[in-house]
Amino acid sequence: MHKVEALRISKNYGDLDTLEDVSVYLDEGEFVAIVGPSGCGKSTLFNIIAGLHLPDEGQVLIDGADFTGRTGRVSYMHQKDLLLPWKTILDNVCLPLVIKGLPWRQARVQAASYFPAFGLGGFEQSYPAQLSGGMRQRAALLRTYLFASDIMLLDEPFGALDAITRRKLQFWLLNTLERYQASIFLITHDVDEALLLSDRIYVLSERPARVKLELEVDLPRPRSESTVALPRFIELKRHILKLL
Repeated sequence: MHKVEALRISKNYGDLDTLEDVSVYLDEGEFVAIVGPSGCGKSTLFNIIAGLHLPDEGQVLIDGADFTGRTGRVSYMHQKDLLLPWKTILDNVCLPLVIKGLPWRQARVQAASYFPAFGLGGFEQSYPAQLSGGMRQRAALLRTYLFASDIMLLDEPFGALDAITRRKLQFWLLNTLERYQASIFLITHDVDEALLLSDRIYVLSERPARVKLELEVDLPRPRSESTVALPRFIELKRHILKLL
């Protein structure tokens, strides 16, 4: 049984055909990237998996149960960090725990225990405007993780960052989340990022999106800067780019 299955998903918005018979799955502890042309429907697929939108056809299964149109089971991080500027980083990160019913004091203690691992130690009482873009994204990732630690949907989480910060956070994400064994779906336009992070990659077509390729990323782990120079990395990258 897969951790998450989106089965034969189709979605139209009026005359706009967005998704057509798309099926993807995510296994326990797996990292799966979804790449495709801009505007092809990747975020729509995430909205359906998260229960925010209903598909016209198809269903979403989580741990074998039907979660089509049901929210609150998976965590979902958008490209923008969406941190509340008037709250400290600690209180921003605490919000999912408080929403779940945990008292603020207990939520702060629980959230603060993750700050060192997420590279945020010492910044608990800082405000978003006082942090760099990379640190704000780390805070947003921690908030996402605390909402639903076992299943995370990451929609271009590093897309707004400069290239150097982006690459640093890619390797930080690998090292951090492998430790916690989360199951992750990632949307990205960066083929290098998909290959560095993922166990599998789905390549989607132009809108209406269909799955053009499901690719096993058979690159050795742990991955590092030298991974991008491997002949197999270059071969896989060329194969994906030909389809985009």
